[in-house]
Amino acid sequence: MGTMVFRLGLPVILLLVGTAWFAWSSYRRAALAERAVTELTGESLALVQEVRRLEKAVAAAEQGLRTLSSHPSVPRDVAVTADLTLADIRRLTEGKELES
Repeated sequence: MGTMVFRLGLPVILLLVGTAWFAWSSYRRAALAERAVTELTGESLALVQEVRRLEKAVAAAEQGLRTLSSHPSVPRDVAVTADLTLADIRRLTEGKELES
């Protein structure tokens, strides 16, 4: 009878140990995934803020170039160069020359 209990008990113990191991490893994977998502979210927010700062800088540069090119005391060749630079900035900000 002791052998019968051992025979029935061993599979049950193995099943419990396997289940506990599976639950623990699943928990660890979920915790790692949660940390990774948190880090990516933080990085994404930082990138969005950086893009907004760059957009403001580009808008300020565009305004400065517009002011420069329209000022009567600026020589014509400088004004044309400023207009070309403004077009270049627009093209870059539209992503036509940026690789993803």
